[in-house]
Amino acid sequence: MEIRNLYTFLQVASMQNFTQAGHALGYSQSNVSAQIRQLEDEIGVKLFDRIGRSVLLTQYGREFIPYAQQIVSISEKMGNFMRSEHEMTGTLNIGMVESLFNTCFEPFIREYSKRFPKIKIDLTINGTRALQELMRKGLLDVACIIDEPLLKSKWMCPYEKVVKIIPIANSSHAFASKAGISLNQLSNNKIIFMEEDAPYSLNVRKFLISEGIEIESLLTMQSTGMAVRLVESGDYISFLPGYTAREAIEQGTIVILDILKFDQTQSVQIILHENKVITPQIEGFLEEAASIFDTMLPTSSKIEA
Repeated sequence: MEIRNLYTFLQVASMQNFTQAGHALGYSQSNVSAQIRQLEDEIGVKLFDRIGRSVLLTQYGREFIPYAQQIVSISEKMGNFMRSEHEMTGTLNIGMVESLFNTCFEPFIREYSKRFPKIKIDLTINGTRALQELMRKGLLDVACIIDEPLLKSKWMCPYEKVVKIIPIANSSHAFASKAGISLNQLSNNKIIFMEEDAPYSLNVRKFLISEGIEIESLLTMQSTGMAVRLVESGDYISFLPGYTAREAIEQGTIVILDILKFDQTQSVQIILHENKVITPQIEGFLEEAASIFDTMLPTSSKIEA
């Protein structure tokens, strides 16, 4: 049984498309088809149903995935058996939402590069939904996102940490020292929301609507860093993950508003496609990223202090 055929099987299972899998692996569509036929002949079962242009896993195909992952993973580890982390090569395709990039990427890349100096990092910064789509297409190895907890049946999630979504304003804002701000009082204020691709921003909007509060956003943007700077320098209110404003809160330029009934959280997650093979390079990423997130992302109690 050829290892490359198992790689190809896992790529097709992930993308559910022979042509796209071929592009990702550098094979023609006919080459991919030949490899899958060879693998099906070897194990004696049909792995995919071809219905028009659609490719769907059969029951045998779904059951075969963990075996293929295990064999490919062992093959990767055998290939690196006599090589130290300093000698490993390759490219790691990482996706990261902007807020985590701004907060955590610099210390992460510093530590990861110490362990794997010859690994090339190809970084994509985008919203959670866009990163998930790139994962489905097999264009990312791993992604760091912020969202509601994802279904474990669709994604591998080796790391998850709940973080607070906080309402913030600058220390000179009229609400800065006010206790028990009602949701109705937000209506006439200048609000900065993140774009709707940010799940936590969408959740805040849904919460306000459920409470009968209609707020027209003055600004909608992608950059949490810019939102924090605007709040620091202007008469704005925004709703952001607590870790994005931690430094400004510690410096006293931004305060967390005491808004009644506001208690929003999201989960920072490291995710991989369910069919992804964990190589030593990816395993090292997971270890270093989890360590950095544990250090750099405050718990809710630290934010509220």
